Amino acid sequence: MLADMDPASGRSWRRQAVAARRFIKRWLAGGSLMLLGACAAIDPAGDYDRASGLVRERAGADIYDPRRDAEIDAKVEALLADGLTVEEAVRLALLNNRGFQSLVAEIGASRADLAQSALLSNPSLALGLQFPEGGGLSNVTVAFGQQLADLWQLPVRRRIAEAELERTILAVGQRAVELSAEVRVRCYEVLAGEQALAHARENAKLVQRTVELSEAQLRAGEVSAFDVNLARTGALQVEEELIAARTQLEQARTNLAEALGLSLRSEEVRLVDALPDGSTPLATEADLLARAMDERFDLRVAYFDVQRAEAALVLECRRFMPDVQLGLAFERGERRPLPGRKILADTARSSIAAGTLTAPTIQSRGERALEKSQIIDAKLGPTLALTLPIFDQNQAQVAKAGVAVLQARKGYEAKVDAVAADVQRGASAARGAAEMLEFQRSRGLPQSQAAVEGAQSRYQAGEASVLVLIEAQDELVKRRRSFASALRDYGVALAKLEGAVGGRVLPTASVETESSAESPVNPSER
Repeated sequence: MLADMDPASGRSWRRQAVAARRFIKRWLAGGSLMLLGACAAIDPAGDYDRASGLVRERAGADIYDPRRDAEIDAKVEALLADGLTVEEAVRLALLNNRGFQSLVAEIGASRADLAQSALLSNPSLALGLQFPEGGGLSNVTVAFGQQLADLWQLPVRRRIAEAELERTILAVGQRAVELSAEVRVRCYEVLAGEQALAHARENAKLVQRTVELSEAQLRAGEVSAFDVNLARTGALQVEEELIAARTQLEQARTNLAEALGLSLRSEEVRLVDALPDGSTPLATEADLLARAMDERFDLRVAYFDVQRAEAALVLECRRFMPDVQLGLAFERGERRPLPGRKILADTARSSIAAGTLTAPTIQSRGERALEKSQIIDAKLGPTLALTLPIFDQNQAQVAKAGVAVLQARKGYEAKVDAVAADVQRGASAARGAAEMLEFQRSRGLPQSQAAVEGAQSRYQAGEASVLVLIEAQDELVKRRRSFASALRDYGVALAKLEGAVGGRVLPTASVETESSAESPVNPSER
């Protein structure tokens, strides 16, 4: 078929085909470079470092880093080697807690979404080949198109992805603060359980001395068997308390090991710290509230939820014309081959028409070239395809996005109220626990101890019955139990207050709080 074409016409067609191929090649090369650039940009290392820096600033510890997963076991072993302080337990949990590790890994996914949001849609390529009946040149069509709607949607999609990445990083920071507070609470419960068990053992020794004393008095004939039975009954109650204290301590240790990600190695978790003694003065409630408004990560998460919702509203507004494609189309029409010449038949016809022997009419090469040059071999030109927004201008999605913005704003305002309530409850609980701890330490416990000593002296001197001694011992047992509970309640309240303000509690009662440059503003004022 190509042999039947005129050389000049063939060269023209080839030039058009080469131009079309070069155009497509440039587009494909540009898309490949864009793809390679995007792949190179999907590196969440900086995001992991930023999240770790935020947590280190608040919780004073590094967090799990997926890039250094192989180093976790060695760090855990080093922390467990000589026992754990409360702060070391927090560090271990931020490295080894599986749920927290999973949340940190989401940073990488958010970074990938951000890289994806900067990419244009893939261009479309359509090829067609139709063979004419009876042979000849086939019909060839090539169409190449690129979505233009990305040009006004990409910036908004990128804003949404950036807000989502920031939200993910802050969510990791908030969970780190919450996990730190949770681990401190569980550490204090373990330490309080150990203290309660120690007090229960002291109580057991105390009542055992009373039983021994009453038995000695019985042998001397100074008391009756009834007094001895009363003393033994008190010993049974203390023994029950000892069993309960041991059980509660085991449960507290299991809960701590779970938070540390060491449930299978709970026997290796050993605390070497002490409960807070309540001597550190707390900041004022106003200072704590101001600190929380500046530093609570979940408040910033709510702020970026508003930003994301507002960007989504803009994106839905720009989707009123979702499909606009600009492209390039090439078409070469089909053509039958030139019929062959029958010289004898053409000569006969020409001779009959002329009345004498006559040669048939034959076109010259120039005439044939001129005739072929007037035939259109191929067509190349731009194309535009779009969806006309006649019936659907995306009104429903725009309305839904507007509702989502309102919900996000109200969610932010609700979070502000919740933060204020958390700080108020936490401050009240911490101050009440500190007051109770001081009362038990300075007044309740010494008074009960003095009462037992006095009752023992009177009982040995025969001035009081065993009931007086048992009653004094019961009061001392209760006081010791209350003191252990006060120690636990203060530690727990302090840990929860630290979580409520988004980090460590300010150590002094007079604190100057400066607003962070990154602190969010109320979306309703924007």
